[in-house]
Amino acid sequence: MAVGLVDGMVTPLQFREERVRDQSLIPIMDKVKVVANEEFEALFPKFQPSRVTITTNDGKSRSTRVDVPKGDPRDPMTEEEIAVKFTALGGEVIGKERCKKLQKFIMSLESVDKLDGLFELTTAR
Repeated sequence: MAVGLVDGMVTPLQFREERVRDQSLIPIMDKVKVVANEEFEALFPKFQPSRVTITTNDGKSRSTRVDVPKGDPRDPMTEEEIAVKFTALGGEVIGKERCKKLQKFIMSLESVDKLDGLFELTTAR
């Protein structure tokens, strides 16, 4: 949870050993508490609800709830969110530039006549 708050996303990159052991995350980890909710459990699997409540130092609280995770067909990701996740997952594997080209090609698959470009971008060099 802490790394998601700091990085704004949770991908395999956040589970790398150096990131998990990052000492700067400890103060944030110490402030996070995960609590099971019987009401939410009863809604599973139709929904996968979660609630986040943030309490400020002056005692004020803000809370929000979601019933389905982002990326679920009931709450699909935007094209920009897909691009960010795609680059986060593939950028270090195939390089950020190649990753951007591949993402652009995939997002325009409906309008291409040939798949040569896809094969070129997904074949090891």
